[in-house]
Amino acid sequence: MHLLSHDFREILGAELVSVTGGLFAGLLLASYIDKLALIPGLLIFLPGFLEMKGSISGSLSSRLSSGMFLGIVKPKFHRSRVLRGNVIASFFLVVILSLILGSIAYLVSSFVLGINAPQIILVALIAGVISNLIEIPLTVATTFWLFRKGHDPNNIMGPYVTTLGDIVSIVALLIGILVV
Repeated sequence: MHLLSHDFREILGAELVSVTGGLFAGLLLASYIDKLALIPGLLIFLPGFLEMKGSISGSLSSRLSSGMFLGIVKPKFHRSRVLRGNVIASFFLVVILSLILGSIAYLVSSFVLGINAPQIILVALIAGVISNLIEIPLTVATTFWLFRKGHDPNNIMGPYVTTLGDIVSIVALLIGILVV
């Protein structure tokens, strides 16, 4: 019997990548904090936005992984109703929740802080769409690749998509701020 099981090594590796990526995302965020302060209420919006991306992509990966283990989804890109439905649902869920989070941040900024900054809703929508266009294909491709290589995506994808979501979401948020 091995000292460390295969599953433990997969999970440990994924967690180490997650911690390293989280540090990178934090450094990226800290280096652009002056840009984030330009739009009042953005720091109210940020924690929910980052959490949402990891949760939705994690669920997408988990559904695809389960589908592959059950034989419902093939571990490659093909015209699958299940794959298409999951990707479309994940995309629209992020768009709708980005609008809701942006609206909540706007309302809190308006009523609690007395600052009228409706552009936060547009920033949230732009950041949600940009991060979706990057993160969903990476999540699907990585889930398929891991499965084809004999790994259990359920062991690896949770920390991976959380970290990927943090980095991509911060970059998308900065792009959204520049656009608005």
